[in-house]
Amino acid sequence: MRKYSKLIRKGIFEPLPNVQFHGKAPLKRFLLLDSKLAPNSNMRVAAHIITKLPKRIPKYCQLHYHKFDEINLILSEKGKLKYRVCLEDEEYTVSSPATVYIPKGMRHSQEVISGHGIFVVILMAKKYKALI
Repeated sequence: MRKYSKLIRKGIFEPLPNVQFHGKAPLKRFLLLDSKLAPNSNMRVAAHIITKLPKRIPKYCQLHYHKFDEINLILSEKGKLKYRVCLEDEEYTVSSPATVYIPKGMRHSQEVISGHGIFVVILMAKKYKALI
């Protein structure tokens, strides 16, 4: 085994309904980093791959908060991916490419509206825990 090979990990498929306060959504979710994949990691990283959306997209994310900061990256070429982002009582339509910073304690939800691309979630904590 090479010296640093343990720092490179294969992402694992993780259905969104397995995540607290999230339901079935038209996307594929991959857990890319957490304390199980990399024991010394202080964060969790997941990617949502959006390729083909139905005409009617169900609501799938409840308003919730964390006791840690969160960063969302909305990535696609030419603004082709759009998300509805709720921060407390304000709603935004965010087009790619964009970053959303969510400080700890802020109630939030994010749901895809249209397009295709990648939505990256970076959680500044070893373990995921959400509260309502």
